[in-house]
Amino acid sequence: VPLAWELAMGGLELIYDFFEDHLRAAAHIEESRPLALGLFCFLAGGVSLFVAQALSQRLFILSFSWTSLALTLMWKLCAGLLLTALLHLILDLAGAKGSAASLFVLLGMSSLVWGMAVPLILIARLASSGSSLAMGAIFLVIGLLSLSLKARSVQDIYHISSGKAWLTLSIPY
Repeated sequence: VPLAWELAMGGLELIYDFFEDHLRAAAHIEESRPLALGLFCFLAGGVSLFVAQALSQRLFILSFSWTSLALTLMWKLCAGLLLTALLHLILDLAGAKGSAASLFVLLGMSSLVWGMAVPLILIARLASSGSSLAMGAIFLVIGLLSLSLKARSVQDIYHISSGKAWLTLSIPY
């Protein structure tokens, strides 16, 4: 039990550092490469996105069910793996040196920002009686915040400028 507790606390400290002191978190992730933490973060971000879409009544493809949750999680994980591979390929071809495994973990941590969508959607439903404009604004702001954290992650792992990180991130999109 103590080993599991230490691993859990280490993961929580890394998540805290990602938002508070991103350079320290990136350095630690480059050393240890906790892929399980990246996987967990992608899945937690996917659950948050799924619940936020359900609360805002924006589940267009499937209904609110275990099957649609599983498909959302698989989509989120596969998209994260593909984005990591494409970004690493682009940056490797450009001559930047970095680790794809570390990038995967940091991109997963970037998706944790979707956890903010659930309480914001609930507040917006109470305050504006579920206004479509408010819901769309929440998804837009959190999506842009997630993109900025992804660009910062690329910048931290590959030690490139902010502009180059944004340009590289925009290519796969």
